[in-house]
Amino acid sequence: MSRPVFSPTEFEVTGMYPGVQTDMFEIYGLPSLPEYPKLNRPISAKENWKLLFEGAKPYWIPSGGWMFCDINVFRPRINPDNVACHIVFDGEDMYPYQSNKMKSSWFDLEWEYVKDAGGATVHPGNPKVKDISKWEDYVSMPNLDELDWESCKNNNVNFLDVDKANQLGILSGLWERLMAVMDVENAAIAMIDEDEIDGVKRFFDQYTNVLIDYIRRMKDILPIDAVLIHDDWGHQQSTFFSLDTYREMLVPYYKRIIDAVHELGMWFELHSCGKNQTLVPAYIEMGVDLWCPQDMNDIDTLFETYNNDMIAFGIPEPAINPDASEEEIRAIAAEWVEKFKDYKVVQNFKATPPSFTAYIYEFSRKAYQNV
Repeated sequence: MSRPVFSPTEFEVTGMYPGVQTDMFEIYGLPSLPEYPKLNRPISAKENWKLLFEGAKPYWIPSGGWMFCDINVFRPRINPDNVACHIVFDGEDMYPYQSNKMKSSWFDLEWEYVKDAGGATVHPGNPKVKDISKWEDYVSMPNLDELDWESCKNNNVNFLDVDKANQLGILSGLWERLMAVMDVENAAIAMIDEDEIDGVKRFFDQYTNVLIDYIRRMKDILPIDAVLIHDDWGHQQSTFFSLDTYREMLVPYYKRIIDAVHELGMWFELHSCGKNQTLVPAYIEMGVDLWCPQDMNDIDTLFETYNNDMIAFGIPEPAINPDASEEEIRAIAAEWVEKFKDYKVVQNFKATPPSFTAYIYEFSRKAYQNV
């Protein structure tokens, strides 16, 4: 049975998605994330994502990201890292911040939010963990029993009552957590120093247990469809470590996390900045469903090389002249869809004209309607 033929009525507004009281988008001139229209799609965005990750053709090329897309970002304040790092996305009022410096009870770390960067960091120079082989002497793993799960459920049921994919985001991943407690230089040495490797693995093993428990508890109380973890594995020129190091030190633990995510009926996105294209084999071994690479990666090679694997790639927007006419924008969108329609890709747009995104929807709907 063929799918419904595309109709312009699919752009009719049928309701509104809830806004988010967050200060994270001040760098974009947004004091908070406003409500925005829900459109008359033939299936829900949630169902469309499911088709993609089941290996079928979606109804349209899904759009990922932080806002105005097919994902409902969920970073609840029950997680003290979200609060300390000014990255709260949930159904409650704006968090009443008094300072850009704030301590998280997770690993007793003080984070400083940098407004111009839209992110937070732990100041180096006085690492919490002096010796990773004895990390238990310096820090303890978070106790999830201390969190108010009932309030989290009650305060977010309405926020997550949407037809988009509710994505639970987690700061920080294994490598980023090691950097936070040890400082970058010490953490990098520990990853390859024979005398420290066992301590790192023990730390990663216990932190992995915490993350899996956190994910499972959240799935038990709320309708979560996906999990995203932040873990930057590279810089502008290359990766931090060799592929072999990642396979030994990180892949086994991430595979446990992602296996748990999949067992719960969800899909997994790895947010990993840097020129990490050589690490895609490790991503596949871990079971990553989606990675949105930055522009310094050879993205064309990625989606062509791994088209037979289950991983999907986020594709950034093409350069569009601010003075481009609607006819020109429409032509660029048609070319974009023609290029990517036979690959497992996701829109990863940030600053394109709204009409461009609409055209991507229209052309990809038409491309897939006879599947």
